[in-house]
Amino acid sequence: MSDTLFPIRLADSGADYEGFGGVCRLYVDWCRERYRDMPWFVEEVFGYQSLDDELKVLALKYGQPNGRTMVVEIGDQIVAGGAYRHLSANVCELKRLYVTDTARGLGVGRKLSNALITLAQQDGYGLMQLDTGDRLVEAISMYESMGFNHVAPYQEYPARLMPYLVFMEKPL
Repeated sequence: MSDTLFPIRLADSGADYEGFGGVCRLYVDWCRERYRDMPWFVEEVFGYQSLDDELKVLALKYGQPNGRTMVVEIGDQIVAGGAYRHLSANVCELKRLYVTDTARGLGVGRKLSNALITLAQQDGYGLMQLDTGDRLVEAISMYESMGFNHVAPYQEYPARLMPYLVFMEKPL
């Protein structure tokens, strides 16, 4: 599950989850820039998801038995992370996948996604779902190339957010 340039591994310590939290905060900042003409959208999405509260309990939210988290290090710095969480006996949801500027362009996102997919398969899941913003075209393109298909919403958000969200899933 790793590469010689950047180890991909399970988060297994408070420091790992703290590093993952830092990556999540950078992701929010990146989304704010991508949607700079619609600042309300980012604030409402992450507010609806209770991200501020989630960041305080990442190990509980995305650690076993509720999910799994993987981090990527270059040197001694966590430069990417992602997780999935349990939705049902057969379904998990890919969450909070982000690669920082430090690691962008090295194939980290795809390798991290593949590692999470493999781990979900090993954990017995048969379907992985995700939602993302419509302007995160690089992520959408990567997910499409990895076999994720566009689907009808599998969860509800406030009505004014729904036109800007993309829902996808992949049989595992």
